Amino acid sequence: MAERRHPRRPARQRGAALLILLVLVVMAGLSYLVAGISPEAANAGRERRTQEAMAQAREALIGYSVSEASILNAGYLPVPDAGWTTTPEGNSEGTLGATDISVIGKLPWKTLGYPPLRDGQGECFWYVVSGRFKNSPKTSVFNWDTPGQIDVIDVGGNPIAYNVAALIVAPGAVLDSQSRAIADSAALIHCGGNYDARNYLDSYNGSDAVSGEVNYFGGSTNNRVAPNTDNKRFVLAKNAYYNDRFLFVTADDIYRPIIRRGDFAAQIGSLLDDGDFRLQVEPGHPETIAVSGSGTKGADNINCNNLGNANNRTFCNNWKEMLLLTQLSAPSPITVDGVPTVPCARVLIFGGRKTANQVRSTSGEKSDKNNYLEAPNLDSFAVPTTSSHNFDGKSQFDPANPGADIIRCIS
Repeated sequence: MAERRHPRRPARQRGAALLILLVLVVMAGLSYLVAGISPEAANAGRERRTQEAMAQAREALIGYSVSEASILNAGYLPVPDAGWTTTPEGNSEGTLGATDISVIGKLPWKTLGYPPLRDGQGECFWYVVSGRFKNSPKTSVFNWDTPGQIDVIDVGGNPIAYNVAALIVAPGAVLDSQSRAIADSAALIHCGGNYDARNYLDSYNGSDAVSGEVNYFGGSTNNRVAPNTDNKRFVLAKNAYYNDRFLFVTADDIYRPIIRRGDFAAQIGSLLDDGDFRLQVEPGHPETIAVSGSGTKGADNINCNNLGNANNRTFCNNWKEMLLLTQLSAPSPITVDGVPTVPCARVLIFGGRKTANQVRSTSGEKSDKNNYLEAPNLDSFAVPTTSSHNFDGKSQFDPANPGADIIRCIS
């Protein structure tokens, strides 16, 4: 009897069957993995992504601040994206609020040269900048001692940070009565939502606020502009009414890289050696000023606006509070860079960056020589006249020793 032959299945059918089997295996594996991810692990992953992106945003803001071509413009931070001009989404508004008025908006990622930066919930970051650190309009006096206007408290109302220059804010998931409906689908094509800070930063209702503080400026359009120049307290908490996450930018964060710029040291030297400036501090000229005895720093009578060099004039107005001037009771040499000088009639000092024990916030603290000078200059300095000639300092600013006194012998 003839052998029965079973028809062979075409190769195409066998391949399709294997593909289906592979898909089923992959789907089963994915289902297993998804089922194995706990809510805690998912939250941890979102928190990690938030922190990584916030660190990137902070780096971008500091980089923007310190990379200005002119040292006179370095240190300022961009105004947020507030959505009220024809400027495309992601750009700084250029100007928002009056001088020294703090403002809130979305992080201007395009101005910073980045794609939209988001938290673990997919929300674009928000950004609060102290009025004194805005690049427009600029504050009247700006230097490494300029205090920010942002304080941060915890859920118990306890202080976490003072005088912060700026906050990067991850708004997190929607809470309470917040609405993040798209206000303009044509303009908000990247981050979506709207520009009302109250719909992103917490808490929505003042009755739920920690110590009466909400993370926006109530009463202004879109809750984005501070009512005055006072410090504003922001709440860092995690509960039913708060889930904002912050990353701080401080004045020290900004000035650490600025003082390493060669043009920073050069600008200090340019001011101290400016011809118009020296006419005021050197004896024997019609323009020579009297050493001021009204404070303890002696330099109150220096008029920065009399300087013909525009860069030195601007720098002088911003940094004049670092200057100390005294008259020696008799011409005597001092020590500069370890070498004795010719006999000096006066001593001019540019106080270095404040040390851990020095405070320069209030007008009283700014007039106190103890908050600017180091030994031996601290003990020798007096106004308007000192009987000591034991002065020792550097001729040039050194970023490796930023607290050192920069000194000039005025003969």
